[in-house]
Amino acid sequence: MVKPRNILVLFLLLQCSIVGIAQDVHFSMFNMSPLTLNPALTGVMDADFRVANIYRTQWKTLGDPVNSFAASYDQQLYFLPNNISAGIILVSDKSGGIQLVENRILLSTSIKHIDVKNTISGGVQFGLGTKTFSTRDVTYPEQYSREIGQFNPTLPNGETALELSSMYFDLNVGALYKRRTNRGPFTIGTSMFHVNSPDDSFFKNGDGLKPRFVVHTDYDFNVSKTWSLRPSLLVMTLSKAQEVVGTMQLGMNMQPNNLNIKRIWGGVAVRSGIERNSDAFAPMIGVDLKHFQVGASYDVTFSTLQLANDRRGAFEVSLIYNSLSSAANTVQIPCDRF
Repeated sequence: MVKPRNILVLFLLLQCSIVGIAQDVHFSMFNMSPLTLNPALTGVMDADFRVANIYRTQWKTLGDPVNSFAASYDQQLYFLPNNISAGIILVSDKSGGIQLVENRILLSTSIKHIDVKNTISGGVQFGLGTKTFSTRDVTYPEQYSREIGQFNPTLPNGETALELSSMYFDLNVGALYKRRTNRGPFTIGTSMFHVNSPDDSFFKNGDGLKPRFVVHTDYDFNVSKTWSLRPSLLVMTLSKAQEVVGTMQLGMNMQPNNLNIKRIWGGVAVRSGIERNSDAFAPMIGVDLKHFQVGASYDVTFSTLQLANDRRGAFEVSLIYNSLSSAANTVQIPCDRF
């Protein structure tokens, strides 16, 4: 017989599918997953190509954990005009004991205007999403047998309109501005996910995913030759739900070394809401190497959910690889020849 916890999880997740406001994948280290943050970040990098991976597991103390994973690849398309970049992103989210699994695979592209100090980028993502769940470990009220005094999963469950899988087309858009200052890069962007409000409901009743609006900003700057600061802010809204994540990182710039370590950093993220109390904070650490960026964080809950999870929230780990860049990094000034 299924655990009461799984019945509650099933009810909540199906209700989310009905009203179309199921929670999207989100990360405390949102800067370590650029293509889930903004399609306009496609190709915004000092590299010919980039590979990014991030993994998150949460709510393990409440039972079966929720596991989220995102992997992306993007590259510059130098053979095309207008600074066009393209990539692909895979997002997977697996929730709890009923095996609710959502996968999305999207193509991502951007077009950029770049000059000495500024980058303006617009991006689009499009692709397919699938959502499935299993009723193998779930029982329904109609399956309660008075003869044996317990649930009998072999009895009809009474659900005739419920599908076990759903497929939909998804569309995301975004815009970005990046300024290269003397101290470091400043970035601000906005994006909109599920522009087409796809119907991901198991009941196929026409209630689609509501658009999710995102605004984010980031300033990675040196305060001295040795130390750097990186404040970041993420604001997301979806229908009446809101989420605000603010982070502050302190980095130590390294002298040239055999391990190619460029910077070691640590910081903290705080998750809150526009109209609700703070939810959690997440200490984080990481290291930037010549080609790799590695990070890890751990969410500590201090909302009322701490009564159930004993303050233990989510663990994240991320890895980004940036290739060398073959683009010219200097400005050539034409002059007359004599």
